[in-house]
Order: sequence, then C-alpha cells, then structure tokens
Amino acid sequence: MKKTGIVILLALISFLVICPYVHASDVGVVVDQQIVTISLASSGLQVDETFKLTNTNKGNQSVTTLRFWIQQSNQGTVRITEKQTGIELDALITGNIRTCNLSAVNLTLAPEESLTIQVTYYLPTNEQYFVKTLLYDTTSFSVTYETRDLFTGEHLLYGSEVNNAIRIRLYQPTEAPLSITMIIIVFVVVLIVLAALLFLLKKQRLKTKKTVVESEETLTTKKTLLLSLLKDLEKQYRAQSISNETYTKIKDEYKQQAVEAMKKLDDLKK
Repeated sequence: MKKTGIVILLALISFLVICPYVHASDVGVVVDQQIVTISLASSGLQVDETFKLTNTNKGNQSVTTLRFWIQQSNQGTVRITEKQTGIELDALITGNIRTCNLSAVNLTLAPEESLTIQVTYYLPTNEQYFVKTLLYDTTSFSVTYETRDLFTGEHLLYGSEVNNAIRIRLYQPTEAPLSITMIIIVFVVVLIVLAALLFLLKKQRLKTKKTVVESEETLTTKKTLLLSLLKDLEKQYRAQSISNETYTKIKDEYKQQAVEAMKKLDDLKK
C-alpha cells in the first residue's frame, strides 16, 4: 500500500514538472482589446495579433501564465513577444494552445495591471478562412485583411462550447495572380510594347528596308517577351499562387498575342 502511494505521488510530481501549465493560473485575465491584422507576405499570409490583457483579480493574486489559441494550419515559427520590454516568450504547445510562463522571463501580471502581447505567425497563401477561439472574455475584437475590415465584435464572452470559435472568410488571397512587383513589371512592359507598335504604325506604311528591319526587331522582341511571360505564368500556376480561372484567362490572352506576332514575322520574311 505504501509503495502504491509513493508511486502515485512520484507520478503526480512528474506530471506537474512536465506540464507546468496545469497548475499555473491565469484566472481573472480579461482581454481589453485584440487586434488581428492579416497581410500578404512572401512566405504566406502574415498574421499579427495584438492583445491588451488585464488582471482583474483583487488583492495580491498575480497571473503567471497566459494562453494563446493559434490556427492549426499555421506554418513556421509562432513568435510571442511582450511589446513594452521586447522579451520573447517561450510557449508550451498543447494542440492549438500556446501556454507561456511569464515568471520564466521575470514577468508577471499583477492585480489590476495590464500587459500588451504581440503574436506573429503565418498561414498558407491559399488559406480561405481565419479561425479564432477565445480563451478569455474579450471587450473588443477586430480582424482586418490588408486594408479591409473583416470582423469587429464587442463584449465577447469566453466559453468552452464549440460555437465559441470565430470563423471568418478571407478575401480570396489566391486571386492575386502575381506579386505586386510582377504586376507592375508586366503592366509597364505591355505599355512599352503597345506604344512602340502604335508609333511604327503611324510613322509610315511603306515597306522600305529600314522599316522592315525595325518592324522585325519589334515583333521579335514582343514574341520573346510574351513567351517569357507565359513561362513565368506557368510557374506561378504550378506554385498555386493563382487561381485556375485567372491562369486560363491570362494564358489565352498572351498566347493569342504571341501567335499574332509570329504570323506578322512570317509575313515580313516572305
């Protein structure tokens, strides 16, 4: 009997050592404000969550741990930082929940005091929904994607029910067929090509040797450019950076222009 009691006691001590979040308390924590901003980055959808948390306990009951719910489809590292000091918090992962021990980095949340925490992580570029489960009563909660306001809520209460999860549809991030830089480059190149063609058509239509050479050079450049754009578009499609509809539309347009350029080149060579 004594041996059994000793074994149970040792097992309980080991469990508490391995899982400190079980006995560490965050009772009394309230989120005064939670601001979520989602933006398109090179490594996916960047999610920045800013929490202003307050310990509503009275007396001397400090909070030594904080919990944060992170979407399951996150990729890479989740960074949790106390904004005032810049201290990065280590987290114990249990499913979707990250539990941070404040006392491990000499932080604490005293009664009636507040902390501002920044949480940053990445979702896949093709993620269509942002999901969040509240772990504390929340006074103000907002979500924006790029410059669009997707959700705002006030006085949201924590609960263990399944319907406590907030599910928000994002604004089709996969519909951005190319990066902003690539869009600008393609737009400028197309404008240059069109301007050059209009200039040549207005200048003169006589097929002098000089005119033939200039037209041949322009058409050859246009053909090479369009074939290069088609290759880049194919890479974007294989990387799933563009939707099937957008890919088909742009591909057909570029192919048509390339075929026309090649036909004109053949006519000049006859």
